[in-house]
Amino acid sequence: MASADHRVSARVILATLGVVMGFAHQEAEAQSRRSREAGGRPAISQGMLENGDVAPDFALATPDGTKTVSFSQLRGKPVVLVFGSCTCPPFVSSTSLISPLSKEYGDRVHFLMVYIREAHPIGGREIRGNQFQVAPPKTHEEKCRIASAFADRIDVAMPIVVDGIDDEVAKVYSPWPNRLIVIDAEGVIIDKGTAGPGGTRESAKRLPETLNQLLAK
Repeated sequence: MASADHRVSARVILATLGVVMGFAHQEAEAQSRRSREAGGRPAISQGMLENGDVAPDFALATPDGTKTVSFSQLRGKPVVLVFGSCTCPPFVSSTSLISPLSKEYGDRVHFLMVYIREAHPIGGREIRGNQFQVAPPKTHEEKCRIASAFADRIDVAMPIVVDGIDDEVAKVYSPWPNRLIVIDAEGVIIDKGTAGPGGTRESAKRLPETLNQLLAK
């Protein structure tokens, strides 16, 4: 009887340990998720939008707050949405390709840069020697100041608006850390691009061909 009781006790202990270990695993995953959300690198999502979908509308203000740009107001011409932040070196580098195109096609195509969440902020996944060293903004006003300083420093050759501090537009378009999306004059996504470190650069390489095809219709 004592032996049977011992076996029952052992099974109870093992079951209890299993439950405890399960809770520990869940808590570890939750801590990892909180760590990513607090400043680590979140998983890159390509989102739900596909080529052929109607691009969702949005309205965002310029960094100085003097103007609000509504996406629906841009209908009638093709639109190039450029998403990124100053702490993303591949994005900053890609502006040297995109800015000349915005000037070349500027009278026939709407180019709009949307400033989003920082990719490598201070206290997050910092990059040593990054030319832009900024902490994650805590308010929308602070985010606007960062975007304005960035635009001035690299001489952005297109209008720029700033996503909300809660990433309202980014949650829909999934552009982090950078992305370039081409939309036709009727508001339909033609080239959804790729969210990723080299997203805007790769899309910019095929942009002239894409725009020429749209404008030839």
